This record gives sequence, C-alpha cells and structure tokens, in this order.
Amino acid sequence: MPSSQPIPPPRPDLPPLAELAPLDSRVRDEGHYEYQRAADLSWDDVFANHARLSQCLLTEVTLVGGEWGKTTFADVRIEDSRLLGPDLSASHWRDTELVRGIASGVQWHDADIRRVHFDQVKLDAVNFRGAALTDVVFTDCLLREIDFGGAKLARVRFPGCTFEEADFSRAKLADVDLRGARLHFKAGLDALRGATIDGAQLVDLAPAMAGHLGLRVA
Repeated sequence: MPSSQPIPPPRPDLPPLAELAPLDSRVRDEGHYEYQRAADLSWDDVFANHARLSQCLLTEVTLVGGEWGKTTFADVRIEDSRLLGPDLSASHWRDTELVRGIASGVQWHDADIRRVHFDQVKLDAVNFRGAALTDVVFTDCLLREIDFGGAKLARVRFPGCTFEEADFSRAKLADVDLRGARLHFKAGLDALRGATIDGAQLVDLAPAMAGHLGLRVA
C-alpha cells in the first residue's frame, strides 16, 4: 500500500547557473558533458550513443530524431524542451527532471529510469516497452498512447495525470499509485495488479473491466 505521505519527487543536484559552462557544440558518441548548460538549441539527427550528461541544464532544446542509445543522464534538468522521435533505447536516467515540454514518438524502450520526475510534460506515442521505472513520478502529465508493454514499474506515481489509450500489456507493477489520475487503457488491464486506485476510478474503469472479463451488464 502506498504511503499516505508520498516521498517528494526527485530533484537533480545542480550547481548554480553561473557555474554551468555553455554547451554550444552538438553532443557526440561517447562524449562526456559535466556542469554544462544548453539553451534555445535544435539538435537534429544527433548520434550520441554511450554519451554521458551529468549535472547539466537543457532549456528550450529541441531534439529531432537521432540515436542516444545507452546514453546516461544523471542529475540533469530538461525544461521547456521538445523531444521529437529520438531513440533513447537502453539509456540510463538518474535523479533527473523533465519539466513542461513535449516528448513525442520517443523510443524509451529497455531504458533504466530511476528517481526521475516528469512534470507537466505532454507524452505522445512514447514507447516504454521493456523499460524499468523505479521511484518515478509523473505530475500533471498527458500520457497519450503510452506503451508500457512488458515494462517494470516500481514505486511509480501519476498525480494529476491523464491517460489516453495506454497499453500496460504484460507490464509488472509493484507499489504503483494511480490515484488522482484520469485513466483510459486500451490494453493491459490484467497488469494493473500491484496498482492502487480510488473508488471513483474504479467506477470509471468498470465498463472496461466488464468487457475484459466478458461480462454483460443488463
């Protein structure tokens, strides 16, 4: 059962803005970037596999396509940015915050995402298949056609979120708190074992659950 007093969302450990050096060049494969900031940039088709970003700030940055496989984001804040179809498969995320902005068509499958906060982000057709999400909070996010198929979610919360056509097929949930979210699933109702919902959500889900069980309500 989730705690009545949830742990606050994770926050990255960032130094003061004045101590962050400008990151003007494109991120590259196996590059290491620490104590840097990027603002108002557009990176199209960047190849940054196995790169590492640590204690960095990205503001109003647009990522279009590109490959970021197995890249590590540690103590990073990404705000007011757009992630449009980048391949972040098998990437590693630690103590990172994504604030506002858009994530559309992002390939986050098989990623390891720990202590991450998605705050007021619009996630559209994002692929979390096979990913592991631990101590993650989604706050006031729109999750449209999100695919959690085969993912492992542990101690994940969704306060104020809206789900549209979410797929939890074969996902494994442990201590997942869905209270306070608007729920609409297209698949994976069986996988909701291990999740906590409130009474109003149960009423909203009843027609879908009845259909899933083959029940007819007369």
